[in-house]
Amino acid sequence: MNELLDIDVRLLLVRYGRTKVLQALARLSEQTVEDLERQLQTIQHRPKPKRAPPSVMDLVRAAAQERPEIAEPLRALAVGFENRTFLPQLRDLQRFLDRTGVSHGKLKSRAAAAPTVIRTLAKLPPDSLAQLLVDKTSTDSDYALLARAIMGAKPPNKTENK
Repeated sequence: MNELLDIDVRLLLVRYGRTKVLQALARLSEQTVEDLERQLQTIQHRPKPKRAPPSVMDLVRAAAQERPEIAEPLRALAVGFENRTFLPQLRDLQRFLDRTGVSHGKLKSRAAAAPTVIRTLAKLPPDSLAQLLVDKTSTDSDYALLARAIMGAKPPNKTENK
């Protein structure tokens, strides 16, 4: 429908010229040509709505389509990232990106860095992702480390079987 209207308006502009078409529109809408021009200017300069950045899971789905073998570990790490069990602090994120050799500049927040982290994870081999999953489940949080340091307790021996 809009395509036909566009074609008709273009034909009118070609046949009669911009000025005469604007004068006819102004007359029909009971406005002045200047008012009509102002309306056209505001329509042309109206800012376009910003697109929302892709979610972490959208990035995971895109990476999983390219490399199906990493789909499950990448999804699990992304869920951990969103739940703050994987790379819970911004400094953890920075260390991870530094270790993987990704230049990141100044990171302002975990949310802003999420696309970089997911893309970096998606480039890793499946065995590295599996190792990150194992490390994620076996590492203590900063709070646990701090509490242990305050209480003077030794960290648990991970190789001990009870």
